[in-house]
Amino acid sequence: MLLFDGTYTLSRKEDPGSSPAYACAWQVKIIDFSSGDPSHPHIRRYAVLAVRNSGGIFKASCAESLGKRICSDFDINVDDLIWIEAFPDLPDQLFVAVFDPYYRDTDITYTITWRPILENEQNAISDYI
Repeated sequence: MLLFDGTYTLSRKEDPGSSPAYACAWQVKIIDFSSGDPSHPHIRRYAVLAVRNSGGIFKASCAESLGKRICSDFDINVDDLIWIEAFPDLPDQLFVAVFDPYYRDTDITYTITWRPILENEQNAISDYI
């Protein structure tokens, strides 16, 4: 089931009084696999599929730039999530984020590395591309 299909933006600071401007925007789809066929369980309950819109000034991925916000907005735990992105310089390929936790006092942050999407992951999201 598709939970969200829309645009997430990363705004940039402007001079006071000017109209808001966006540094980058991504087309984001959030998929809930748990509402599907129970005979076909998934290791991860949710998938985020993100494709950056043209333009923007940042080369950062959506996971690095907006991941915390998206997870918070939809009350998604990183451990229940597969994050998939297409990058502007490789638009025909999809990559999966690997989140490695970094603990600091009582706070947790993540470092992100990327790997190519696997065939079974590609098949799982094929209806949503």
